[in-house]
Amino acid sequence: MCRHEFHEHHYESFEHREEHCPRRFRPRFGYTPFRGLLHLLVLKILSKEPLRGVDVRNKLKEEIGLDIPASAVYTILSMLEERGFITSSWEVDEKGPARKIYRVTEEGLDYFNEALTRLREYRRMVEYLLS
Repeated sequence: MCRHEFHEHHYESFEHREEHCPRRFRPRFGYTPFRGLLHLLVLKILSKEPLRGVDVRNKLKEEIGLDIPASAVYTILSMLEERGFITSSWEVDEKGPARKIYRVTEEGLDYFNEALTRLREYRRMVEYLLS
């Protein structure tokens, strides 16, 4: 069963096979090869600096042009935290309410770097498709 990491079976064909991924994670409107990259984008953003969830969402919108619903961003943050790729802590400021801040762990950085290595292997195929 797929755990929504970067798997080759996501890229084998236009058919996303049921035996690999649960129904809720199969594409609804055809083939979407970059769906699994959102968690990597979040790790990249958090690798630069610790941020609140709303700030992660804003950076996705401002820097990458992705307008992701807040609920999706928090789902990704929760999944990354469950896997030990990020941690969160509450910071209390005298001027306002407590804020939950997310930080990348060493394990998260290792995972991110391994995923980048795999993505680089696919770069040639994507460049060929786009040419």
